[in-house]
Amino acid sequence: MADDGSDTFRSVHRGAAAFAEGCFAGIRHPNSHEAGLPELPEHEALEQLASFSVLARWVDQASVER
Repeated sequence: MADDGSDTFRSVHRGAAAFAEGCFAGIRHPNSHEAGLPELPEHEALEQLASFSVLARWVDQASVER
């Protein structure tokens, strides 16, 4: 959303940043850095993929303002 200086704008951006950090800390890093983890059940892998799909859509819709 455009920066209109509102609390909603700040909340959306704070939430997106927290969600991104959580996806990487809680999903990506353990799955890529820990050897010997058991393979995820299909439904859990799909849930994790859906999380990254939401994040990717938000990033794709974002614009950089300078």
